[in-house]
Order: sequence, then C-alpha cells, then structure tokens
Amino acid sequence: MKFGFIPLDERPANTRYPVMVAAIAGAEVLLPPPAALSKRRKSGDAQMLAAWLTATAPQLDGLIVALEQLGYGGLIASRISDEPVAVVLNRLEVLRTVRSLAPRLPIYAFNVVTRVSNANDAVEEPDYWAAYGERLYALSQLLDRHGRGEAVDEALAAAEASIPATYRRDLLARRLRNHTVNLAALGLLDDGTLDLLVLSSDDTSPAGLPSREKGWLASWGALLGNPGDSLHKATATPSLLMYPGADEVGSVLVVRLLNERAGVSPAVTVTYAPLEGAEQVAAYEDGPIRLTVARQVAAARGHLVERDAPIWLGVNAPVARRAEWDAAHAAEEKTARLPALNRLADEAACRLAMGQAVAIADVAYPNGADPALMEVLSERIALAQLTAYGAWNTAGNTIGTTLAQAFAAQLISTPAGAVAHERLLLHRLVEDWGYQHLVRADVRAWLTQQTGHHDPITPAWAELAQQRSATGLAHFLATLPDFAKRYRLDLDSVRFPWGRTFEVDFDLEAIV
Repeated sequence: MKFGFIPLDERPANTRYPVMVAAIAGAEVLLPPPAALSKRRKSGDAQMLAAWLTATAPQLDGLIVALEQLGYGGLIASRISDEPVAVVLNRLEVLRTVRSLAPRLPIYAFNVVTRVSNANDAVEEPDYWAAYGERLYALSQLLDRHGRGEAVDEALAAAEASIPATYRRDLLARRLRNHTVNLAALGLLDDGTLDLLVLSSDDTSPAGLPSREKGWLASWGALLGNPGDSLHKATATPSLLMYPGADEVGSVLVVRLLNERAGVSPAVTVTYAPLEGAEQVAAYEDGPIRLTVARQVAAARGHLVERDAPIWLGVNAPVARRAEWDAAHAAEEKTARLPALNRLADEAACRLAMGQAVAIADVAYPNGADPALMEVLSERIALAQLTAYGAWNTAGNTIGTTLAQAFAAQLISTPAGAVAHERLLLHRLVEDWGYQHLVRADVRAWLTQQTGHHDPITPAWAELAQQRSATGLAHFLATLPDFAKRYRLDLDSVRFPWGRTFEVDFDLEAIV
C-alpha cells in the first residue's frame, strides 16, 4: 500500500511519525519533496505541492492532506502570512483536480482551528505576540464570554485598552480568513471532493475565540448532515470529525486508512489512573480526558468496549494542576497518586500475562513523562513488551499517536513490521521520557546558565546543546536493558528541527 501525505509542517511529529506508523503495517507513506514543504517561518511552495499531488495521486491507495500546508504553506504560515483568503482557497482547488484524476481514491484532509497562544512568545506567532500574547489570550477569552452573555464588560474594555487597536484588528482579520478556509473545507467535504475531514483545535480551552468558531463550524456541519462529533452520530462512518489535536492527526489518519483497507475496527478497553481522573480536563483541551480518548479512538476507526478487548489502554490521567511536571509539586503529587499508579502498573502486568496488547498513554503532565508512573511501570513489566507508549506535548497528541501505534501493531505481518514497531516504541520512550522529562531540563538549565536563554542564541550554541542532548540521550538509552543491547543512538543525528530545545529528533541504529 502507498499513501500520499502532505504534512502539517516539516517537524518529525508531522513527517517522521506517520511514516514510522505505516511501516509497522507494511505500508509506505510518500511525502512531497522537502523543498516543497515549510521551513519553520518560511512558507512551503504551493505550486510544487500541487504538481506533486497531480503527478502522484494516480499511483496511491490513499491520500492525506494538511490544508494548512497546501493552502498557506504550513502551520506557522497559517498564523503569520498576509495572503488574502482568495489566494489560499485557490490553492485548495487542486484537490478537485485530484478527485477527477482518481475518482476512487480515498482523500482525507485536516485543518486546524487556529489557536490563541497564552504566552508572550512569537516563535510561532505574529511578531507582536512577543509583547502582547498573554493579553491577546485574555482578550480572546473575554470576547467569547461576552458573546455568551456573561457580565464581563468592564474586564473586556480594560483588555481592549491594553492592546493596540492595530494588533486587535490583525488578530481578528487572521481568524476571519482562517475560519473562511475551514468553511470552504466543509464545502469540499459536502461536494464529494473529500471523503473525510478533520477540523481539529490546537491548544484549545473551554472558552475563547477558537471555541466560538468551533461552534459555528459544528453548526454548519450539522446542517450539511455531518454533526462533527462521531460519538453522537447515527452512522458508523462519519465524514466530519472535530476534536482537540494537531500534530498527531497525520499519524491517526494513516492508521485509519490502514484499518479501512483491512476492513477492521479495533476494540479498545480503557483504564484510568485514578479512576475519577477520567473526568479531569487536560491542559490545552476543552473536555474531560475520557472524551479525548473516545474521540481519538473513533478518529482512528476503532471502538471502545468495557472489557476484554484485544487492546488495553492504560491512561495516566491529568493532574488537577493542569501544568507541566514541577519539582516543587512532584513529591506531593506522587504521594497522592501512587496507589492509583501501582494499580495501573499491576493491571498492565496482568493484561500482558493474558496476552492482551498493552498501550500506555501518559498524560498526567503535558510535554513529558510522569517519572512516578515510569518508576512503578518499569518495576512491573519489561517495557519492550508494550504495544505502544506516549507522553509528549498535549493529551490529544499523546493519545492519538499511542493509539496509532497500537492499532498498526495489530496489522503486523512481516519481520520488518515487527522491527518497525520496536523502533517506534523505543523512539517514543527515548523522546518522551528520556528527552522531554530528563534531558531537556538539563540542557535548558545549562543554556540558561551559559547564555541567559533556554534556547540556543547562535548556531554554535545550538551545536553544543545538541551534543549535550546526544550525551544525555545515549546515557538514558543505556538504562533501558530491554533495548540497550539491540540499539544505540547515532550521536551525530541529534538535532533541533526548529532550532529550539522544545522538540528534538534523532536516529536509532541497530547493533549487529
């Protein structure tokens, strides 16, 4: 099987992971030439992407397209570019050409409801976000609450007065353009150009302009016969999905295509630690974690059952603090949650003994593993026995990629597929536990001490930080006895894809 894939952007989460997931099931994911894709704040080449699509489509068994990349030139471009909406919409017309060239080709597309970042950081936003990001986030929240009839007039007036009018208008004009593109995507779904559309929401919250826009989109979806929430749709195969997520969507849609081609809908049983944690809302999301799980399972073409499914998903539920792991809170949170973590680890061991596939979605904290869970889990089981593991970025990112690997693993049919599965599992452990929880903190502390910034300020400092990361990751890999005898880290491969320490990429080598 060959699937074409235009990714959200060029980062490994959006390019490398879908390829690795597909390889587990023996499928190949074809990406456009690197020159066609975005490079951080530099937009991709729309003409090159369109040419690649029309040339490649007839040989494919499925196609997945991130509309941000095709229309704007990437995720960041969708937030910072100044191109009129007519230009963006015209670029999407190539999808109708592809449909005419390949009438039976399954075409999946996804687009993001633009976030409003709650940080004075312009790395992925317009330049004025560096000074006004937190105020713009507060304004977004208040505008939505005011629209719902809440008595926030005074606070709203103060928020508006604290931000230059030029920036407020720019925020709204960009959102209007992007909302128009999302409406056009609904049109592509309605006229049959697309077989499936995912409108996900990046770094979302219960209130704010993105939440208002999601409501509008869901309303139009319902009018067109696609409510957008597969959990409340009568048909078994919804064509519109709406839920929190972004960087995991590509991997999830790859495995959905795999499941569709195989004619299967994998069954999943879920356990939460603690049990009441199922109702906890994770950071950057707008609903309880049980709803996140249900939506991601449905997006991957699986279904939930109460007991005895072939796949068991253990979810380390979000802590009430809804923030990253912090040494100042670690002891208290570990003590409070340790009984539940022990029960989860014990159940994982029992499930493995019964021959079930065991997947672990660690979403206690955003952006890295929970060391308390990994301590008790490592005591109970050999980590190499896991079917999937994830603990990166948002809860939706983690759960989506964990399920993608777990589902793909059910389709292993060759020794090469088994090796691909083991490599992805190790990659996730090294990145989500080794880097995001351990090495990144060390590298950031070192950079701050040396330069005053936790990200590299020059290419020379980036090289030194990458070398320090490589040493830390190699040391971490050596602590994983089930893997260390078979794999090593390519020290020269460690790199920061966007020149910052937030994400890392690396290559693993088999030891012959």
